[in-house]
Amino acid sequence: MNNTSLKRVLAAALAGAMAMSVASCMLFGPNKKEIVEAADTFATALLKKDPDKILKLTNEKNLGAFPDLFEEDNYSEEELKFFDAVGDTISYEIDEDSVEVSKDEASVDVVFSMVDYEEALKDGGYADIDEILDAIEDCDDIEEFTVTFEFEKDDDEWLITNFHDKGFGMLFFYYTYELDLTPAIADLIDYTDCWSNASSIFSDIYFLEDVSEYESNLSFDVYYEGNLYAADQPVTMNGTYIYCDYTDPDYFDLMYGEYEIVLKFDGVEVTTLSTTVEEAAVTEPTVTGTSSDGIELTPFDTATGELGDYVVAVDWWGDNSDYTYTDTYGIEYDVYFTSDLTWEQAQGITYDVYLVGEDTETLLVSGAQVMDNRTNADSGIPDDNGYIYIYFGYPTDEIWSSASYLEEGIYCIQIFNPDGTVLMTDYCFVD
Repeated sequence: MNNTSLKRVLAAALAGAMAMSVASCMLFGPNKKEIVEAADTFATALLKKDPDKILKLTNEKNLGAFPDLFEEDNYSEEELKFFDAVGDTISYEIDEDSVEVSKDEASVDVVFSMVDYEEALKDGGYADIDEILDAIEDCDDIEEFTVTFEFEKDDDEWLITNFHDKGFGMLFFYYTYELDLTPAIADLIDYTDCWSNASSIFSDIYFLEDVSEYESNLSFDVYYEGNLYAADQPVTMNGTYIYCDYTDPDYFDLMYGEYEIVLKFDGVEVTTLSTTVEEAAVTEPTVTGTSSDGIELTPFDTATGELGDYVVAVDWWGDNSDYTYTDTYGIEYDVYFTSDLTWEQAQGITYDVYLVGEDTETLLVSGAQVMDNRTNADSGIPDDNGYIYIYFGYPTDEIWSSASYLEEGIYCIQIFNPDGTVLMTDYCFVD
């Protein structure tokens, strides 16, 4: 081949290459290439969870609450590990064929794929975060969704204009997933106790360390004979132990039979306690005479604990003879014991007073002590009826000396044996 022929061949080849290049530019021009690059940059910023970078690539003045989504202080250590595990599975592919450009506006579809974490964790019952991470790693189920990136040209830069579309929210929806973990609090239980009387169930759960941090997540259910009786009851927290006590909201006696208290953390069972409410063998005390305000004494037969057998009668002093008070400055509850009660035992008795609402219970007095001038137990001399009596009341300083009437409502007094167990509970009404 002579030089002329060679030049012709080379010229033809070069012309063909140029033609192909021109055709490529026609199919995928400079603007479209810019859109693909802009989409790639924005998708990368999303996966890096970089709010500052994301903001710079949009036409937004701020991202609202979006940056708060990535504040680590808002999540537990387990949740953060879960987010990282799911986030590491996310990838994307830009659909170059979907690019559309019209002057200073453009769009392109980006296909995201990630592990189907809901499918991976559908069986639940995981004891710790490591089991959840293993389940995600072993999952072959992939979820795909397409997000359309819409752009607007600002000077020489293409900025996202539809950041608030729900498609972008789908990318981080896994941040709302609630981990179904067996509560760590279950491993801290030291021992439990549960008992009951005709009107209430008392359950104490003691822990190896302070569990106050769990309080907002704890509740309990009550089951009667295997059936749900009362759901999502609030616990009473006291550092290293909690109470899951239940009393009928209308203060009726409980039905006889088997009860279970189920402590829950975020709805997941932590532990179960059981007790049997039995019909008490009533031994009618011999009650004679009247109380200090001339009212016939009322026999009381549900006192429990170390001093329970000593209680023979009670009286709401100064009431309307029907457990109610009207326009009163104070309430007083008189408990009559057999003469066996000693002054030493009386000094160990304490009591609480509550104001009970429909959905609330306000503690007015906690751990009040018996006062010398409100009992004859200090002298050991029974009254004319042969009883040792103790006055319990609210306010606890000088009864009837308050500057205003008591708030209307139901008042509960709970009296404790010297060893801290419940001796008795009773109610009165102020109107």
